[in-house]
Amino acid sequence: MKILIQIIIRELHRIKKRAAAWVLLLVIPVAVFFYLGAIYEEGAIEKVNIAILDLDHSDLSRKVIQSVEATPKLDIVKLLNSNDNIDEVFVNNPDIKGFYVIPKNFQKNIFLGKQEKLLVYTNSSNIIYGNLIYKEAATFISTMSAGINLNSFKLHGIPHEKALKMVMPIKVVTKPMYNSYYNYLYYLIPGLTTVLLQMIVFFLGARSINSEYANDTYGELLKLTNGSIFKIIFGKLITYTLLGFTLGVFIFSVVHPMLGIPMSPSTLPFLGVVLVFVMTNAMLGMMISAIFKKEAIAMDISFVYNSPAFVFSGFTFPIMAMPAFNAWYAQLLPYTHFLNAFIKGIEMNTPFSFLSQQVLNLFIFFLVGYVVTVTILLIQNKKAAV
Repeated sequence: MKILIQIIIRELHRIKKRAAAWVLLLVIPVAVFFYLGAIYEEGAIEKVNIAILDLDHSDLSRKVIQSVEATPKLDIVKLLNSNDNIDEVFVNNPDIKGFYVIPKNFQKNIFLGKQEKLLVYTNSSNIIYGNLIYKEAATFISTMSAGINLNSFKLHGIPHEKALKMVMPIKVVTKPMYNSYYNYLYYLIPGLTTVLLQMIVFFLGARSINSEYANDTYGELLKLTNGSIFKIIFGKLITYTLLGFTLGVFIFSVVHPMLGIPMSPSTLPFLGVVLVFVMTNAMLGMMISAIFKKEAIAMDISFVYNSPAFVFSGFTFPIMAMPAFNAWYAQLLPYTHFLNAFIKGIEMNTPFSFLSQQVLNLFIFFLVGYVVTVTILLIQNKKAAV
């Protein structure tokens, strides 16, 4: 135990001398995390600017425009006319994210019993705007259509209650769970902060062993541990795990609450999973550090391995819809399994038994990193002895 403490203190002194380590441990947590929070501070899109082209100029078309004006998420900023080139609306008006076209004879065709169309043009270079504009159009048009049908049935002598049931025989009731406000702050920030946690711990570990060779201090370390590579590994592992876990606690207890992300009743017990996650990445980083003696190469490999974690984890696009190779590669990233545990444990507030598979997967990553690191150091020590 005394030797392990000496290794930990020694490692902390070595980290203290590295400017890059200070950036990873202080600048990123304080600056980057809160900067990301500021980007998504609004949480959700409050208003989307749209335009309307009314080619009918009827009572019904004006009712459509009134319905759009009454929609909380849409803001009519321009009324187009027939002389406007619809292909150039988005080019000439970058603030406009979509527009509706009410065709000629809109009211006449509907009153004749014909089906009519409300044309919806969206600037879907940003899919959020496109989906929102279409969703709002579908909502108010559905309501208007029901009202038209209701009046038609009543004119034919059908009682109001019966006509209402005929118009809407099925009523859809939605109940969003786990992010009922559709808030991007609640959705994105936990993912971004935790994937950065993985990268920080991994990068720190990726310089833990090769830096000893670079500074010609590995012999000194062996002497301190009486040649025990197990003590070397665990001493360094404990150091980076403690630093990473402290950062993880900072994320969940300070960063998220200060950004307004609601605390979960499962946050405290979930810190055990965070500990396993940090320890796993520290071990994998040390494995890379043992494999590649040159620090620059080790850091490049670490970056290439970690940079796709957010995309491949299923956070932004479901893994089941990915090509087979990508779905397979996603399973080779610790973050994929941590994210599954996070969603179940924090957002769904499920018991720990539901997280056991994800935790087991993280331990498998840890064991792989540990076995490879031990094997490489044993081989290198034998070569040095010869």
